[in-house]
Amino acid sequence: MPKNNLLKQVVFFLIALPFAAGQFSLAPTGVSAKAIVYPHAKKNLLSEESDNQNNFGVGAKKSIVPERNSDWEFEEYEAVVKIDCVSCLDSIAEKHGVSLSPLGDVENENFYLARSLTQKPARKLVKALEKDRDIELVQPNFKYKPLARLASDAYYSEQWWLFDSADNAGGVSAASAWDLETKSQRDVAVAVIDSGANTRHKDLKKNLTGGSTKGKNFEYPKRKPTDSDGHGSFLAGIIAARSNNRRGVAGASFYDNLKVMPLRFDFTTSQAIEALNFAKSKNVMVVNASWGSYGDEGYDLALKDAISQYSGVFITASGNEGYNHDGGNANQKMYPCDFDLANIICVGASDQNGNLADYSDYGATSVDVAAPGGSDGYPLIGLAGSKSGYDEAEGSSLSAAFVSAEAGLLFSKYPNLSGAQVIEIVKNSVDTNASLSGKVLSGGKVNFSKALQAAAEY
Repeated sequence: MPKNNLLKQVVFFLIALPFAAGQFSLAPTGVSAKAIVYPHAKKNLLSEESDNQNNFGVGAKKSIVPERNSDWEFEEYEAVVKIDCVSCLDSIAEKHGVSLSPLGDVENENFYLARSLTQKPARKLVKALEKDRDIELVQPNFKYKPLARLASDAYYSEQWWLFDSADNAGGVSAASAWDLETKSQRDVAVAVIDSGANTRHKDLKKNLTGGSTKGKNFEYPKRKPTDSDGHGSFLAGIIAARSNNRRGVAGASFYDNLKVMPLRFDFTTSQAIEALNFAKSKNVMVVNASWGSYGDEGYDLALKDAISQYSGVFITASGNEGYNHDGGNANQKMYPCDFDLANIICVGASDQNGNLADYSDYGATSVDVAAPGGSDGYPLIGLAGSKSGYDEAEGSSLSAAFVSAEAGLLFSKYPNLSGAQVIEIVKNSVDTNASLSGKVLSGGKVNFSKALQAAAEY
């Protein structure tokens, strides 16, 4: 029979450990930026020349003029020019009020950097120089960007779980996913139904939802949804700790496009349903529920019915007892993970090598994907209870938060995706692994970059 108290014995799926700054030497010390880069404007570079020859030469346009109000990135007051006649350099410089600096030695093929001495904007500078018969080619001095971003957060080099899986098998390829992310993407709220969040933490408070979508405390309705024990804060940090801010840890979004809606509850059926319906009323499409209960006590029909009516993605954790949910033992079933609902993603924990963590529950049909949960010696670093503190932890609770972040990134980049499409993308874009084959439905660990690339085809 359904129970009023969803968790008579609350299972958090997280093992917290004390943290001391500087004690780690986990895996790689960083992610190397790729050497091959291209200008921000490359996709538009030849658009205005579609009716012309696209290679510079006879009959081709000899200049690239920035469009007004374009998003091209280049150095103002500068242009790159090609000039064949060495004897005409002084006259060109005087005529156009520029300094000319050779870009290399005698083998530089006559390229120069032209800097306006009167601070003439690049667009006007290029238009003026293109009229000069002695100039073969002129264009803005484009700004390039690396194909892999490096966050400046203090512990980023130790966040193996964010690294590209090619560099660290346990990572979710967040670094390369950041190259697919832009500042202009919409912000997406992820509802974390849990113990609340550390609303004062310097690495999180600016990435909590506000206004009509701010978090709520269902346990103590007149109070803010502050954290009762640290569990919810750690999850919130995985999803939305501020990135590239020279502080602590990086969250899943480089541009802070993810926001956490902390929904504090007392781990009962009634408040779980209240919190879910609140998220639903605010059109929040991602809910993180890193909690549950084993056996018949967890088979809560009321909660199951409420989840079934939610059109978003409901993400939960598998558990930390090493149980096989498909082994036939009813007492080793975990709910809500094992509710047979299409909108639930149940997540098992993987370690620093991308293998199933030794403590993680699993199930070939009931656990969908794996995500980093940490292990002994390789825990995760996350937000603590103080304004600027950090802790270590491991557990499938954390794994669920990664998938919640991944779903949020997909909705941010591609807002027209449905919940069902996001679930399909998450399951079909994993890094497969022999350790996970037959243990999770997808046979793999989530990969943010693969997911975003796959979503472009929808």
